[in-house]
Amino acid sequence: MKRRLRKHEDLHESESAGLTEDEQKILANTKILMHSLREEALPVAEKEALRMRVQETIAQKSERPVRSIWLAVAASLALLMVVGAGFLLMQKNKGSAMEEVASKIQADTEETRLQLADKRIIHLSEQNSDLIYEQNGSRIQIDSSSVVEQQVAESEEEFNTLTVPYGKRSTITLIDGTKIWLNSGSRLVYPAQFDGDTREVYLEGQAYFSVSHAAERPFYVHTKNIKVQVLGTEFDVSAYDDDQQTAAVLVKGSIELTANQKSLFNTKNKKLTPGTMAVYNAATDDLQTAGVDVEPYISWKEGYLIFKKAPLRDILKKLSRYYKADISLGSAEAKHVTFSGTLDLQDDLAMVLDVISVSTSLKYQQTERRFIFR
Repeated sequence: MKRRLRKHEDLHESESAGLTEDEQKILANTKILMHSLREEALPVAEKEALRMRVQETIAQKSERPVRSIWLAVAASLALLMVVGAGFLLMQKNKGSAMEEVASKIQADTEETRLQLADKRIIHLSEQNSDLIYEQNGSRIQIDSSSVVEQQVAESEEEFNTLTVPYGKRSTITLIDGTKIWLNSGSRLVYPAQFDGDTREVYLEGQAYFSVSHAAERPFYVHTKNIKVQVLGTEFDVSAYDDDQQTAAVLVKGSIELTANQKSLFNTKNKKLTPGTMAVYNAATDDLQTAGVDVEPYISWKEGYLIFKKAPLRDILKKLSRYYKADISLGSAEAKHVTFSGTLDLQDDLAMVLDVISVSTSLKYQQTERRFIFR
């Protein structure tokens, strides 16, 4: 008879009642091994999944001889050790290394900043700064007016970080010819040169990628919750920390998107074709794809926004980032209002809000620091 097992890690006496001496030893050893795994080596959810796998093996004891159970459990424990070690290696990949670099850099709320591998910080004062990497990444052309040079070590992983505050934008051309548009409130970590079999960057915020084709060296975009693999194509990724969802929209070519990539058992993959949008919700571990008109999702890089029955709260959030302004909804009715139309981001904020006000019949009030729609 199959035994019903509880999901508590501690093995109580009631759980071992009825087991033979050999089976109790198996469970006791499993318990010791589970406790020996550090949390940073394997997340709680992954440990639980492995523990259940071992216990389910034991639960089949009525159908299998004890020796067979021992072998099955031994195989499960071996799997546990292998995946635990594999998880440690996975945590140390280039994406994780770049994520760690990003987490240690303090944002500048006023100016765009380029931090070099040698820790020098270059302040970029332009509203839309432009960087071009040359000479194996050792020379950086900035806004066609200045040049910054850096030492690039071929055998070491050294990263540059471009941080763009709210209210500003940047474009960057990497050493392989890949061009990236960074939207307001974004951060990109990348090597000064690509010296391995892959080209990898880490993104927080939103960016549009035009990846230079190199079939033998795939390009990876890492974010906190998804990874995008491409060979040569154009797409947009939105991965703001204060958004519930991470999204990718493919314009041309093909990409493969991996969500929840830090999990051992619940990784999700989708291959996208042009005109497809993938949305991953980390809270629900849900990955969905749908065909879309790509223009509203990428128009920001050309200086305007297109909306089709978009919730006003989402529009104001984009405008708050773009103009570095506090814009909010001040009534319950306004939360259900949608807007369709085009907003020219070359206009000042008041003109843009006037367009929304006329189209929605909502009025907005301006205080010293805020714009409130009612």
